[in-house]
Amino acid sequence: MNLTEEQEKKILNLDVSGWGGFDLELAAALGFTRESARFYDAVNPAGKRFEFKKQASQQWIDLYKLSQLSAEEKLITVLFFIHKDGKIIKIYETNYEKLIKSMGMKAYDLKAISKLYQRKAMSKAVQMKSPLNFSQIRNFKLIWEIKSLES
Repeated sequence: MNLTEEQEKKILNLDVSGWGGFDLELAAALGFTRESARFYDAVNPAGKRFEFKKQASQQWIDLYKLSQLSAEEKLITVLFFIHKDGKIIKIYETNYEKLIKSMGMKAYDLKAISKLYQRKAMSKAVQMKSPLNFSQIRNFKLIWEIKSLES
């Protein structure tokens, strides 16, 4: 994915500080349609699905959610919007399949997580999350970065 000049301008004008995902604002800046689905947040005009992750340093990933992805859903694009004081400074791109691999998880790990949630003692309200640090994210494809913090 390459950003157009118009998308860049809109991304630069966003303030994503504070709590909340800002999915609607991110989708609008990219020219996407916001869709609140289980495994994605927006769809581009061509119908491609995108999950948004906004963070300053560390992102917590829901392992049960990963265990529920179909083979097709693992191909959904995941965009990491890295910000400093609310200003987006970098955007990285991957998909769920590559994300899972980067976390060192195998198919049997995902199957075990899914089975764990089938147990009576385990409630769907309990979330099992794993941290994903910026050092891991920066191994994904960098698709955009701010030219200077003064822009």
